[in-house]
Amino acid sequence: MAQLTVSNGKTISYHDSGTGTALLLLHSFGHNKNLWYPQLTHFLERGYRVIAPDMPGHGESSFDPARHTVDGIAESYIEFLDQLGVKKAVIAGISIGGYITLKMMARRPDLFSGMVMICTKAEADTDEIKARRRSQIDNIRNNGLQSFVETTAPKRVAPRIVAERPWVVDWIKMMNYTVTTDANAATLEAMALKEDDTPTLAKITVPALILSGSHDIFIPAESPHNLKNGIKNSVHHVIQDAGHVASLENPAEVNRHMETFLKTI
Repeated sequence: MAQLTVSNGKTISYHDSGTGTALLLLHSFGHNKNLWYPQLTHFLERGYRVIAPDMPGHGESSFDPARHTVDGIAESYIEFLDQLGVKKAVIAGISIGGYITLKMMARRPDLFSGMVMICTKAEADTDEIKARRRSQIDNIRNNGLQSFVETTAPKRVAPRIVAERPWVVDWIKMMNYTVTTDANAATLEAMALKEDDTPTLAKITVPALILSGSHDIFIPAESPHNLKNGIKNSVHHVIQDAGHVASLENPAEVNRHMETFLKTI
């Protein structure tokens, strides 16, 4: 297990393999670096350098609950890349990983040779979504982590995945149990407080790939289209039979679109 320490004493745990073009993979809320197993394997075998960190508070990375914001995580990842000596990378983010990707773009566009946005959005949360996140925080605090994990994990994937590939739900649960109650709650609040990043879209000049899940109930239906319309050099594909964790639910289709995209950069 590789680890390095960034500002404020935070320790980032990560995978880093290969020597080719760097591909930084930023996972979603409640998961960890192993969410990307299908992409790590696929793209390493095709000559890329694949890098996947645990987000602060997730997996084996530490976190400071007082400074756990989307902006703060983006700053930690920028420092993380600088410490690894990565000058440019294709940065891919799923869900909150996409939020962080846009924050990184706003601060350090020079780090990007391309970007991949999966099951994510630029807009701030609506009042309805904020209320849902805070209800989830109450659920965690009042009923415990197990209740939260067991009730929410199946909702993150498409119904067909639950019926035909229940091991995907099990994998999601196993990752979620690596995140403490405090880290889950702090990350939900960080997402609720995230500002609107739509103004950043018009400033993006690198190629962008946007992937959305056909059955994603957590991202508003218009959000991937807003990303496509806002980023000049972008393409959008819908991943079939996928909910909010498309990279794990339908990895073959996600990898195919990513591979085609990466060859254009």
